[in-house]
Amino acid sequence: MKIEIKSEELKKRLYALLSAPLWGFRETVDAFAKACPREVADEQVNPDQLVGNEEFWTTIVNPELVKRRVGMVKYLEKLEESGQAVVWDGKGKGRGIVMTGGNQDTTARLLVTLRILRKEYKTSLPVEIFSFPGEIQDEALLKELEELNAVVKELPGRTKLNIWKNFQIKADAIVSSSFEEVLYLDSDNVPTRDPTYLFNADIYKKNGKAVFWPDLNKDHPDNPIWRLLGKPCDYSQWEIESGQIIISKSGNDGLNLAALHLASHMQEQHEFYFRLSGGDKDTFRYAFWALRLPFGVSPRYLSALGFKSQYDNGRFCGIAMLQYDLIDPPEAQATSHPTPLFVHGNLLKHMNLLPSGGGSPFSVIKRFSTDVAKSRELDGAKMYVYNVHGMCIDLELLGEAAVEKGGKGLKIVEEAFEEVYGGLLKRFSEIYYKHGGKGGGWR
Repeated sequence: MKIEIKSEELKKRLYALLSAPLWGFRETVDAFAKACPREVADEQVNPDQLVGNEEFWTTIVNPELVKRRVGMVKYLEKLEESGQAVVWDGKGKGRGIVMTGGNQDTTARLLVTLRILRKEYKTSLPVEIFSFPGEIQDEALLKELEELNAVVKELPGRTKLNIWKNFQIKADAIVSSSFEEVLYLDSDNVPTRDPTYLFNADIYKKNGKAVFWPDLNKDHPDNPIWRLLGKPCDYSQWEIESGQIIISKSGNDGLNLAALHLASHMQEQHEFYFRLSGGDKDTFRYAFWALRLPFGVSPRYLSALGFKSQYDNGRFCGIAMLQYDLIDPPEAQATSHPTPLFVHGNLLKHMNLLPSGGGSPFSVIKRFSTDVAKSRELDGAKMYVYNVHGMCIDLELLGEAAVEKGGKGLKIVEEAFEEVYGGLLKRFSEIYYKHGGKGGGWR
């Protein structure tokens, strides 16, 4: 296949993708056994993803893999033919925050985040909010967003679909923003302080100016993404979650923009790719893998943030993913490891029953004693979601077969959210509710 792309470097990387090894499903079962031990993978994969798609994964044969690789190339060729830059061409200036939202609940949540950023942390970064056409029309809402220095933009040609994982515009939003460097935030993600300094983090500057944060689970060795990209199964990395992303379109010599376009392509082709990635989140990482581009990953595995449920015998219910800093700013009181920076309340919105007596849902941090993300000691651990009065995160140590792979000294640690890190987080709940945050029930 002849590739019609102007950039010689991008063309070289796309040829490498097209010529990458093609493996059959059965061929990889034994080949990946050592690098991605199945007794661990079966526990650490998202069970909904495995149960819903395991049979589908086995049906993907080499002609389908070739079709998907060619589809990526043709998508970029078509963009370039239409006059769009697929490699950064200098358009887009400065740094800013990008968010997506549009319905009543997502806009209510992003208002909370924006009020906190502007009024509590004095964050001065400009903000652009992207929505489906015609979603944000309320004059009072538009006026408040304007007062918060947030500009609402629509993504033309996009139609909101009636699917659970309706997140297929994140990559488009980042690409379409007027910024060169972007901090993307989900509407339910509240930083614990002004995050502007992240653009100066070494891990960002030295890894292609793209950094992602880990998710609860890992890619299963049966997942056809390994075969699609010709990449041997690598169990040293967690999946990523896209509640926060920091990226520069000019990073990796401008090829980060091409990766964002490929992520957009995968999100557009969600009927296929969301069955591999469980939503939009890992399409970003898969796009970087497709082009063999370096990127950074937050060095610390996430913790669960939640409360002890009086309605379930005191069981811990995690309602947020607590994600950690890439660097320690001076005000973090110099600890031995990064401090919490993002409270991604991805499950809080689904909760129907919260602490009685006005207790805060942000009260207990639950984490593993070893939480360096790349540590194989975490082969002995599992973070998972269960259903009670909504969806909750909890932690578990795995059985002997998995622990033998590396988690022998692993323990589960519980800490009071407002007391740890020198009291750095003691005002979070107060600030959250002061600016309109809800304890649950928004959809």
